[in-house]
Formats: sequence, structure tokens, C-alpha cells
Amino acid sequence: MNWWLRQRGAFGLLPGALIGFAVGTGLTLNVILVFPAFVGSYATTQLSNFVCLIPAVVLVVCLERRMPSVERSAVRRLHARDIALVSGFALLATAVAAAMSLLGQEAMWAVARNNLLFCGLALGAWPLLGHRAALPPVFWMIQSLFLGGRSRNDPYPWVIVAEEPRVAHAAVGAALVFLTGILSLICCTPRTDR
Repeated sequence: MNWWLRQRGAFGLLPGALIGFAVGTGLTLNVILVFPAFVGSYATTQLSNFVCLIPAVVLVVCLERRMPSVERSAVRRLHARDIALVSGFALLATAVAAAMSLLGQEAMWAVARNNLLFCGLALGAWPLLGHRAALPPVFWMIQSLFLGGRSRNDPYPWVIVAEEPRVAHAAVGAALVFLTGILSLICCTPRTDR
């Protein structure tokens, strides 16, 4: 089990990404970016929303650090352990962001929600796209900026990323995307990769 954790980066990659996510979010929380919009009014977003992409990208890197020839002959079910590792890391990063909201920044709830959304997108795309699965969260962020607003500070409901921190439908949408990503990881991973 130790070799599996080392191979997936559980001792170096994942803790480093979690620290980078927490520090990056704390440092960029009050920085507002303004982007031109192709549809509707111009878009504003916090720079911390881009930091939410870090855990999603790291999850794909973790899943791509495989040794197929060794893992096919393993007695233990590594597929189930991979799912537990990546979903646990995504939930831990979300919990860290939510816990940081106790420091007085309500915007951390939006960071926690967006992290869950991006991790769900990456996990759902990984069985189909492999190492390119980090692209759907990035594209979602880009399209939400340039196509996601009806007017200034009024995003479409499906955007989720630009919604206010305590909007219920955005939190439910992010949770559903995350659960769909986990189900995709469970059901759609090729048999040779399990």
C-alpha cells in the first residue's frame, strides 16, 4: 500500500497542492478581475476562482501517475482506493476552503463550491479524456466569464462559478456535478485501468 500512495503522490503532490490552494486562495481572495464579455455585460470574478482549478488539475495528475503493468497484477482493488483517494482529497480541499470562511470571508463559500464543481468536472472527464481531463474545468471557467452573464453581476444559473457565495442552486449544482464525476469514475474507467 505504501508504494501505491507514493506512486499517486499522496505524500508530496497532494499535500503540496492543498497548501498551495489554501495559501493562494487566502492571498487572492479580495482581488477582483474584470473581463470583456461576448454575450451580455462584462464579467467580474475573484482571482481566487482561478486558484480553485489547482485541486482539479492535481487530481488528474494523481490519477495519471499509474504503473499499468504492476497494477494489473495487484491483488488489492486499486481502483476503489484511487476513487477514495481523489474524492477524499477533493472533499478535504472543499472543507479547508469552507473552514477558512470562519475567518470572516463569506467569499470562501464560493471558493469551496467552485472547487467541488471543478473537481467533479475533472473526475467525470478523466475516464474519457485521460490526461486532458484538466481541460473541462478550465473551459468551464473561461466560458463562464465570456458567455455566462445576462448583465453585470447577474450570471445565468448554469454558470455556478460567478454566483454569490450563498446561492442554493449553485451549491446544489456543484454537488451534483461532483457526484456525477465520482459515478463516472466508478462506472466508466476502462477495465484494464482498474
